[in-house]
Amino acid sequence: MPWCAARSARGEAERPGRVDAGGSMESLVTYLVAAMVAWVPIHAHSPLEAPEDVHARYESIAHDAVSVALEHSEAPLFDGPDGRAQTAVLMLSVASFESSFRKTVDDGLGRGDHGYSYCLMQIHVGDGVTREGWSGHQLVEDRKLCFRAALHILRASFSVCRALPVDDRLSAYASGRCYSEATISRSRIGRARRWWESHAPPPSPATES
Repeated sequence: MPWCAARSARGEAERPGRVDAGGSMESLVTYLVAAMVAWVPIHAHSPLEAPEDVHARYESIAHDAVSVALEHSEAPLFDGPDGRAQTAVLMLSVASFESSFRKTVDDGLGRGDHGYSYCLMQIHVGDGVTREGWSGHQLVEDRKLCFRAALHILRASFSVCRALPVDDRLSAYASGRCYSEATISRSRIGRARRWWESHAPPPSPATES
C-alpha cells in the first residue's frame, strides 16, 4: 500500500480516519510490533532482558504509540485514511533510531546528549520541561507523554520544512534547520515507508476521543 502524502500545515484537530469493521487497535499494535522486531531484533536486548520480556515491552510501547496517534485531538502527520496508522509507524521508526527501544532508556536510566535527553524518543529536556510543561522524568514515567511530545515536535518539523520533499521534513527535528538531502531525516522516514510499502497494513482503526 502506498505511503500517504504529508498533511498541509493546519493546527486544528482532524476528522477521524477510516473506520473499518475488520480493523482494530490491537491488529495495528501487532503490525507495529512486527516492525519493531525487524528493526531491532529481540536478541539485541540480551542478556539484560529475557526474550519474553522484550516482546511484552514491545507490545506495551506499540500500544502507547498507537493510543497517541489515534487520539482525535492529535492531528496526524499524513493525509488519507491510513494517515494515523502511518504516523504511528513513523514515530516508532524514529524511536528505533533514537533509542533502539533499549530498556535502560525506557526506564530512564540511560539518557543521551550528556544526560539531557529522555525517553524512547530522546526528547531534549535537560533540567527543564517540554513546551507542554512536562519534565524528563514525567516523559519516562508516562510513555504516552513521551510519544505525544515527540509527535508535536515531528509535526512542527513537518510544518516548518513543508517546502521540502516529505523525506526531508524531519531535518528541522533532527538538526534545528530545514535542508534537502537530509540523511538523518531520510533514514527515519525511509525506514517507516519501506516497512509500510512491503508489509500489508491492517485496516485502519477508528480514532479515539
